This record gives sequence, structure tokens and C-alpha cells, in this order.
Amino acid sequence: MKLVSVLAVFLVSPSLLVGDDLESIPLETAQKYGAELAKQADRIEKPQVKVQADSRKANGVHVPDELGLLVVPQEDLEENEEFVAKLQAESGTSLGYLFSLRVVPIVNGKRIDAKRLRTVKISDDNGEEVEVFVLLLAGRQVGEDDYRLYVYGKDKEPLVDAKFSEGSGPGHEPVAVEVKDVNEEKRQGKIVVTVFGKYQASFHGGAQE
Repeated sequence: MKLVSVLAVFLVSPSLLVGDDLESIPLETAQKYGAELAKQADRIEKPQVKVQADSRKANGVHVPDELGLLVVPQEDLEENEEFVAKLQAESGTSLGYLFSLRVVPIVNGKRIDAKRLRTVKISDDNGEEVEVFVLLLAGRQVGEDDYRLYVYGKDKEPLVDAKFSEGSGPGHEPVAVEVKDVNEEKRQGKIVVTVFGKYQASFHGGAQE
């Protein structure tokens, strides 16, 4: 299986961005590439939140041999008092890594400049080096019933600040990712992150221009 098929969410060709063709990445494949990518991402200097990834729980979606999105959750992530306490931190607490290829978050209708994103490099099945975007996912409580998903790039402040609400995920815990509401013409869609199978936050992403 090609590395690109595991990592890419959106490619340049809009004809490939078809939501109905998205399916779960096989567990063994997600674990393999999740471990390799997390190892590279662990070398990031001065992260806003420190991620200790658990590749055994890596999961994502893809169009086989074409597209995909991969999340590697924070290790030992549980909904308990310790986790709730960590949600009070200014930068939030780690939920894991989100890896993508040729896709950037869309904020206020505009694609984020790729220069504001961290990257890692990994070799594909042909031995060629591939550059992959790394986003840090964090959760934070900002009010009594107000919980947020922070998505970090290089900036100190999060690129994305999305509110969590109740909602059922695709069944992967503790953190899962899926893509909804794909717009083929605009080459973009809604990236939905689910935590503990019952809390969801989303943001838009699109093909890198």
C-alpha cells in the first residue's frame, strides 16, 4: 500500500475528492505509519503541548491508493479527574497528532499558509522522501460547559479553536478522525475529531494551493 494512500486528505485533482469513497484505514496500516510519523514528530522543538503518541490506537480514513487522514492519539488518554484538571492549562492538554499531506486548515474561508505548519519527512514505498504536515491536537476547558479543540501549527496561538459538542464518532477511541461534507468543486471538506466516542469538534481543510 502506498504511503500517499494513507496520508493525503485532498489531492490537486478535485475528481479524487469523493466523500462516498472514503473508508477506514486498516488498523495494521494505521499503526505502522502512525508509529513512523510520530517518531519524527517527537523531535519537534518547543511544542505548544507535549504529545506522547500511542500508535496502537492510530486511525484514519482514506480512499484506497488515493487519499487519507491519520490521527495518532495521546497515550493513556482517559476521561477522568486527571484529564479534566489538565484541560485547565493555558495551551490545553494533548489529544494527539494529526498528520496530513497536501492539506491545510481553512480559517475564515482562507487556507492557512503552509509556512505556518510544521512538517516531518518520511520515505514512501519507493524510497522517495515525502513531506507531511504535522498538527498538534489539544483540548481545553474555557468555561463551565465550554470545551475547545485547539489545532496547533508553528504559531504560539492555535490555528483552529473549535467548540466541542455531543456527537457519536466512527467508533475509534480515545480520539478518532473522519471527513464529512466534501465539496469536490472547492476541494475541501469538514474534518471531524471525536474524543472518547461522544464529543465532537470540527474544522474545514482544503487542498494546498
